[in-house]
Amino acid sequence: MSDKVGETKQQVGATARDVCIHIAKEMADLVKHTLGPAGLDNMLVDAAKESVITNDGATIVKESAIDHPVAKVIMQVAKAQEENCYDGTTSVLILTGELMSQAAALLNQKIHPTKIALGYQIAAIKAEEALLDMGIDTTDEILDLVAQTAMTGKSAESDKEHLAAICVEVAQSTDLENISVVRRPNGKIRDSTAIAGLLVDREKSHHNMPDSVSDAKIALLSVDVSLPEFAAALQVQVHDNDAVQNFIESRKGQLQAIGETVLSSGANVIFCMRDIDPFIQEYFAKKGVYAARRVAKSDLESLSKATGARLISNIDNITESDLGTAGLVEEISVGDRPLIKVTETPTQGAVSVLVRAPTQHVVDEINRAFDDAVGVVSIAAEDGSVLPGGGAPYMQLSTILKEYATTVGGREQMAVEAFANALEIIPMTIAENSGLDPLDTIIALRQVHNAEDGWKHGVNVEGGGTVDMTSINVLEPKRVIAQAIRSATDTASQLIRIEKILTAKKQSEFGEDDFAY
Repeated sequence: MSDKVGETKQQVGATARDVCIHIAKEMADLVKHTLGPAGLDNMLVDAAKESVITNDGATIVKESAIDHPVAKVIMQVAKAQEENCYDGTTSVLILTGELMSQAAALLNQKIHPTKIALGYQIAAIKAEEALLDMGIDTTDEILDLVAQTAMTGKSAESDKEHLAAICVEVAQSTDLENISVVRRPNGKIRDSTAIAGLLVDREKSHHNMPDSVSDAKIALLSVDVSLPEFAAALQVQVHDNDAVQNFIESRKGQLQAIGETVLSSGANVIFCMRDIDPFIQEYFAKKGVYAARRVAKSDLESLSKATGARLISNIDNITESDLGTAGLVEEISVGDRPLIKVTETPTQGAVSVLVRAPTQHVVDEINRAFDDAVGVVSIAAEDGSVLPGGGAPYMQLSTILKEYATTVGGREQMAVEAFANALEIIPMTIAENSGLDPLDTIIALRQVHNAEDGWKHGVNVEGGGTVDMTSINVLEPKRVIAQAIRSATDTASQLIRIEKILTAKKQSEFGEDDFAY
């Protein structure tokens, strides 16, 4: 093999596995204090001194300035959890860190990494089988409690009943991709509401335009509605006032022609992603046309899906077939700025949620909480089964696996036992964040979970000890726990088998002969 491969650098200092274990534990510590109803927040500050205040694990990991290959592998765990389950990102990071910590103890006992990884996989498979026998059937009331649980411990908690009702309403009325959210500060959380239709966070571009348009014919434009850039930048020398006036009139004629081209399609409502020339805005206003500029691309895509309009990138080619329709487009007042409301669209599944809160930081955090809650309601309804929260499922699975470990032969048995111990980190962290003694709490949970009907008991954050989580309405989707266990297991099994961390060249820098023996 060529000497080029020999230029690859190895991890210096600590062994690769030590590095993986250390970073996994650090990633867990980054979010550990946010878990549970008494979890605390993180403030993330960027280079421009802009800040985000949140206890959402996915947001913390995504916004943190972490730049290490092992950390990026673990960040993918949080990303997968968020994409598949909408919640549980903090739990999966904590569980991954604890599995790596337990693996470190096994490595010190000279257990081979492959045996540890195999034992972890055996334990995960058994845990998945045990989860099939656990669960509570969903009803509308159960879904409401799932939404409230997802919002507990976040800024939305004070009005979680109101927001939970909205979550269930919109999740049952349409698919998640049809739900759009508009955030507005300077209001009360209880003023948040859902509407059948679309809300666009813009306003009419000219004060003389109508406030509403019935039987709307909607054009969606992704280009500037103005003269071409080369024409706008054109410089002309003139020598008398008549020439100046002629030039101005010529420009007005060109701009009016552009406006007439758009309106010739039959459009009476225009949403433009870029800018609209002031003269054309005035021309639209005189014609009774409603137009909004600098509309977000995501809003244009939602409008396209709801109204049937096609996104236009060349105004000269616009036709009536490119337009979408809506029964009513109107401007409504929300706080100190208006919103555009589009209703009676051909696609009836479009739903918008207006999220209100006193400040921008709070409204952003409530938006994240609402997004998680509506997601978990959706998957709970889809799966038809939920589990008690408060760490109860992790504790029950730990109890099952400890008993199961005695039937596993070889050194894998020790890995299964370590896996079972690692699962206890979730209820232990909830207890610690609630100001309870984590050891006393775990001992109490072990006792009750060994009883026949104790599987619903989790951490009693109010009075200490344990409590049946269904009696205090704390529920979460089964998929959240199943995905967290599977993702954490696969990641820990992969990282524990790493022998070396190398700084490799890009594949394109190698020649074919470099890989020939």
